[in-house]
Amino acid sequence: MSDIIELKKITVMVMDYTVLSELSVAFPEGEVTCIVGKAGSGKSTLLKAAAGLVIPQWGQVFFRGKDLGRMNSVEELNFRKKAAFGFQDAALWANQSIYNNLSLPMVLHNPGLSKTESDRRIKMAVQTVGYNEGLAFRPADLSMGEQKLISLARALILEPELLFLDEPTASLDEDSVDRLINILKNFKTQGRSMIIVSHDGRLIAELADRLCVVAQGSIAGFGTVDQVAPLLGGDLMRRIRQARSRADGIDDSKGGT
Repeated sequence: MSDIIELKKITVMVMDYTVLSELSVAFPEGEVTCIVGKAGSGKSTLLKAAAGLVIPQWGQVFFRGKDLGRMNSVEELNFRKKAAFGFQDAALWANQSIYNNLSLPMVLHNPGLSKTESDRRIKMAVQTVGYNEGLAFRPADLSMGEQKLISLARALILEPELLFLDEPTASLDEDSVDRLINILKNFKTQGRSMIIVSHDGRLIAELADRLCVVAQGSIAGFGTVDQVAPLLGGDLMRRIRQARSRADGIDDSKGGT
C-alpha cells in the first residue's frame, strides 16, 4: 500500500518551544487515519504540517513522494486542488459572504472553472452539509456549528482526493454530527483519504482504519484501534467501545468489557 502523506524527521518550533520533535510518520492512501492525543501534544500542528500549512524548521513532508518544500508553483497548485483542510474554528473569512467563502477557493485553486460549474458545486456542497440559510450572510450571522458546516462544505467543494480535518464534530449538535459522519463515510467509500484530528469516540469507531497516537510532540503509536488501545486514555477507549456497541445494537454504557 502506498502512502499519500509522509513526514520525515520534522521538527516544528514556536519561539523556543519545540512542538514536534524529529517526528516521522506515513499516512496510507485510501484510508482514514485519526490523530489522537492529549491537549497540547502537538496533534493539530502535526495535521497542519502534513497539509503544508505549517512549515517545519527541519525535516521533509511528502505528498505521493513529492517534497512539498521543493514543489514549483504548478505542482503546489495541483496539490492544493487535491487536498483540502477543514479547520477546528471554521476559519471563514469574516468580511466575506458565505457565497464568497465558498467560491474563493475555486477561484484560487481552480481558476479555469466556469461560474456555472462553480455555482453548481456551491449548491451541492451546502445541500450536502445541510446548510439551509442564505448565502449572502456573513460568518458572524451564523452559529459556530453552522460555520463548521460551511468550513466542511468549503473543503469538499474542490472535490479533493485528500481531506484534512481538525476536530470536525466539535460545536455540532447531534443531528449535524450524524450528517457529518455520513458525509465522511460516503467520502471514504469513494476510495479517498482522510487525516482527522479527533477525540470523538463515535467518529473514530465508525471511520478510522488507523490511529496515530501523539504524545509530547512525538509518535507514541500507529496502528488499528485494537493495536494502539494500550496507549489510549481510558475515557477515549470507553467512548470508542460504547460507539462500537451502539453500532452493533448493544448498550454497554454501564461498562461492558
